[in-house]
Amino acid sequence: MIATGGTGGHIYPALALAELLKQKYPEVTILFVGSSMRMEADIIAKRGYPFIGMEMTGMNGGFRAKVESALSLYKAQKQCRILLAKEKPDICVGFGNYISVPLIMAAHSMHIPTMIHEQNSTAGKANKMLAGFADAAVGSYEGNLRQLGEKNTRVLGNPEATLASMTSPDKDAVKAYGIDPDKPFAVFMMGSLGSSSVSGVIDEACSLFDRDYQLLIAAGKDNDYKFHTANDSQVHIVPYVNGIQCLLQADVSVTRAGATTLSEIAAVGACSVLIPSPFVPNNHQVYNALELVSHNAARMIEEKDLTPQKLADTVNELMHDKQKLNTIKNNAKSLGCPDAGWQMIDWIEEILNHGSNGK
Repeated sequence: MIATGGTGGHIYPALALAELLKQKYPEVTILFVGSSMRMEADIIAKRGYPFIGMEMTGMNGGFRAKVESALSLYKAQKQCRILLAKEKPDICVGFGNYISVPLIMAAHSMHIPTMIHEQNSTAGKANKMLAGFADAAVGSYEGNLRQLGEKNTRVLGNPEATLASMTSPDKDAVKAYGIDPDKPFAVFMMGSLGSSSVSGVIDEACSLFDRDYQLLIAAGKDNDYKFHTANDSQVHIVPYVNGIQCLLQADVSVTRAGATTLSEIAAVGACSVLIPSPFVPNNHQVYNALELVSHNAARMIEEKDLTPQKLADTVNELMHDKQKLNTIKNNAKSLGCPDAGWQMIDWIEEILNHGSNGK
């Protein structure tokens, strides 16, 4: 049983683990638990997995919000105990969103083995709360050892990296966006919803990018910004792209610094310019990005420092300095965790065969 939800950063690693489990054990039954009111209800159902939706409020806010959260947690835990008694899962895995709290706590109270996964360099509130209850905690960065406790934590990485490393370049995938895959191109991806503020900077920068390479801009499905360069033959603007295919084939990728994106960047060895989102808890995308930047495995421009000229200068430099570009690619790949998903499955097997923490 897998609990996940809230954002793609929690949902897609959970789906990656499920896909890898299915590859290794085709007969396995996987049941997802999440919020009935968030995006996971739609995404997981479309992947064909059984999904149980429940209602629980988040853990942020003032005193009243915290009281309401505590009450909803109590109610959700009761629901989870009933669900666990019915389904009798071998193990419960939580991927960090607050919706994972009642399932992991209920499973712990019923002596069902538990595992949690942390995608970010700074552990979220849910996982910090659950670290003392979970039999196993999987981190993606060394700092997670201190945050979640070294006794039951292993730094294995993000299972999404395993799927990315198993993907081969498909030229037809980028041809569909108007790109000639045999010629240099840079891709700009600000997440599935897009960013109107960053889109404006990219738009202004289009006249400053050198003309000897192509530009592919994934505007985002819900981005209301109207690009003025839409008719430029150098520029190709689409609502959405296959992120892994673009990371595999673009010379330079300009992206946010979400945990899943960074795990894919490292897994395939992409050269990236990271623009961390300032609209996330604890500014964790900056800290995620620094894990690559500190190893010369990426460049970073914080949004507060982002200008059209700075963006264009950075991309132009990398597009034309193959030595720097290849160094960044190689350094990124050296930080990748292509076996993360398989190692998580190995640990699950240890727990089920030998008890808590594989001992």
